[in-house]
Amino acid sequence: MHTPDIREVHDIFLRHDRKYCIFSVSGSDNDYLYYSHVARPLRSLMFGKDFSLRMQALVRENEDLCIECGLGLSITGGVALDNGDLVAWNCEVEDANRILAGLKRYLGTQGEWIAVF
Repeated sequence: MHTPDIREVHDIFLRHDRKYCIFSVSGSDNDYLYYSHVARPLRSLMFGKDFSLRMQALVRENEDLCIECGLGLSITGGVALDNGDLVAWNCEVEDANRILAGLKRYLGTQGEWIAVF
C-alpha cells in the first residue's frame, strides 16, 4: 500500500506536556490528531470529524481539560501506545504508520518528533 498524502497541517502546539499536530489526509473527510508526550512513552494517532473546529473551542474554553477528553465521542478511531500497551480502534496499526510516515515526509525536519507504532 502507498503512503497517503497529507493535504494540510492545521496546527502544531504544546499543551499539558504533549506535542500535538492536527492535519488532514487526501482522500479522507476526517481530521487527524497525532500527539506525543514530551517525556513519557505515550503517543497516539486518532481521527474523526471536525477536529480542527472543535480544537479551537477546546483550547480557548478550558485550559485544564485534556484535548483527548474534550474530543470525546467525536473520535472515530485511532491507535495509542502507552508505556508498551498498544491499542487500535477502527484503525489498523499499519495504516496508522503509513499516515505518520506521510506526515513526517510532509513536515520534513519539523516532524522529527513523530514516531510510528
